[in-house]
Amino acid sequence: MNRRTLLKQSGLMALAGMFPALRSFASVKSEYSGKPVLRFAHLTDVHMEPELNAPAGLAACLHHLQSQKQQPAFILSGGDSIFDALKQPKDRVETQWKLWHDIFKKDNSLPIEYCIGNHDCWGFGEKNDPLYGKKYALEKMHLAAPYRSFDKAGWHFIILDSIQPKTDDTWYTCQLDEEQFAWLEADLAKTPLTTPVLVASHVPIVSAATVVVDNKFKQDQGFVLGQASLHTDAARIISLFDKHPNVKLCLSGHIHLYEQVLYNGVTYISNGAVSGNWWKGMRYKTDNGYAMVNLYEDGTFDNEYVPFGWKVG
Repeated sequence: MNRRTLLKQSGLMALAGMFPALRSFASVKSEYSGKPVLRFAHLTDVHMEPELNAPAGLAACLHHLQSQKQQPAFILSGGDSIFDALKQPKDRVETQWKLWHDIFKKDNSLPIEYCIGNHDCWGFGEKNDPLYGKKYALEKMHLAAPYRSFDKAGWHFIILDSIQPKTDDTWYTCQLDEEQFAWLEADLAKTPLTTPVLVASHVPIVSAATVVVDNKFKQDQGFVLGQASLHTDAARIISLFDKHPNVKLCLSGHIHLYEQVLYNGVTYISNGAVSGNWWKGMRYKTDNGYAMVNLYEDGTFDNEYVPFGWKVG
């Protein structure tokens, strides 16, 4: 038994990525001896805006990942593509999306698959505006719906929508609505157990760092987790995954730091943000970066977090 196998079986593997102050960015690495069947880049939390040199930062990231010796087949965008639509008027939102598309047209040659984030939803306008809520983002992402699934290279991809309006119609809480959860149950039920599954969401379903690092500790309550930090319906999603052992990997962003947690046979990875600390440096010692993900036919994978060398100023 080698050291990696020992760590994995003892449960310590989950703790290895819990502390973002460790800047080694230890990768999740498959022990499969064959070649990957698919390689893609996971970019999340770009937060595009005209300020803080963000356009040049995204262009640098795209150039960096496309210069990899083994180039990815596509880009999986993890959400929060633009800096903010929730509290901004339409002209500001349009400016941010135009920058996003202009940069991708000029500096990227790879296909892109989108996941919607909280800052992509337009919450500033009147509710009777045809673009209010997620409709604006879906139009800009060329999507018919905010969640979907597809197959690539023998793997089944599920893209979830983590962002839901609160019961008082304000934005937002992090969960699946009932219709989406029913869809997820049906989608997993019809996926053969021999087909490995990758789930992508903007908000983490399981996270240690969200609780320990990114929330307040109160003496009388312990760690207090806000509704906007982590999936509030994580327990029932995990229970569903327990019925489907072919669910192997869950990717997310939102918290702007890199961590990995292994729980009940599923690896939950939050990759750091392209924007780092919203283009003001690193976030909790996690550099501006993206992940390179390799998928293998046996259901294992690699996830390597790659800083792209962006510096403020």
